[in-house]
Amino acid sequence: LYVHLCVLSMLLIGNSAWSSFVALVTSTGFLCLDVVLILGLLFHGLNGIRVALVGSGLLVSRQRTLFWTGTVIGSCAILFTALHVFGALR
Repeated sequence: LYVHLCVLSMLLIGNSAWSSFVALVTSTGFLCLDVVLILGLLFHGLNGIRVALVGSGLLVSRQRTLFWTGTVIGSCAILFTALHVFGALR
């Protein structure tokens, strides 16, 4: 909500403030941080699924397989995300 309000306030300030904000969020450094954020979300979510399955007693013997499956899925997803964010898929 805070970020949303900040973005809307940039529109209220004027065209120059909006243009400088857009230049900031489309810079390479900011886009790299976006990819790192998505990487963290993917890791947290996929590892949470693995922990929930193993913790509930399901697939305890397949913990290593779950880890590597999550790693492959996460790697493919982050590669797709990075290509999309940096414009290779546009």
